[in-house]
Amino acid sequence: MGYRGTTMIDQMRRIGWLAVEGAVLVIVFCVLLNILLGKQEGSFISSVSENATKFLQTLPPGVTLGVSLIVVLYWFVRNRVR
Repeated sequence: MGYRGTTMIDQMRRIGWLAVEGAVLVIVFCVLLNILLGKQEGSFISSVSENATKFLQTLPPGVTLGVSLIVVLYWFVRNRVR
């Protein structure tokens, strides 16, 4: 067998990041749907949106802003290097 260019660890890391990205997209989608549709009792969308809102409200304001700035800066530098 020859060298394929990727190892099993690289594949697992890619799959892990895809799962994380998918989970974040589901949460963002639920929050947006909750904003558009309004609060509906017993709905999965409402419960996810409530949990995300409660989590963000418990964090100090600087943490959310700092993490957002770091992510944007990382994305900008990574795209500029390529």
